[in-house]
Amino acid sequence: MTPIPVEERLALQDLMTDYCYAVDKLTDVEELLDLFTEDAVLDLSDIGLPLMSGRAEYRKFYDSVFADMSHHTHYISNFRVESYAGDTAVMRAYVQGLGRSKAGNEVLVHVRYRMDCVKRGGVWKCARYYIFAGMPMPGSLEEIHGDR
Repeated sequence: MTPIPVEERLALQDLMTDYCYAVDKLTDVEELLDLFTEDAVLDLSDIGLPLMSGRAEYRKFYDSVFADMSHHTHYISNFRVESYAGDTAVMRAYVQGLGRSKAGNEVLVHVRYRMDCVKRGGVWKCARYYIFAGMPMPGSLEEIHGDR
């Protein structure tokens, strides 16, 4: 792997952290979508959620998540750059995610994020996003998001 400059590593960490802040706000889908390339693939299938290709698909998903949830909070740690080649990189992290739906269901998940990132116009964007189970998924995840 090409050695990664510290400022690039921090920018990749910021991309993941920005994702968590945007999804936790539950108010601005555009801010969240801007973190991804137009043709990004989001693969949440390991935790029983959909595989989505392209902005129209993942916009629909996040619109419904934002409509259904009253609270979100994500804690992210253990950042690791798995590969770096100047304008492409793969970053992983551990995540603890908590949420409450407007219907009152609560969910707590322990997962791992993987973002395959590309640098365009000097800005890192996520081109492929994966969520992998770190612990078995709770039944409440299916109750809240099972129809997606």
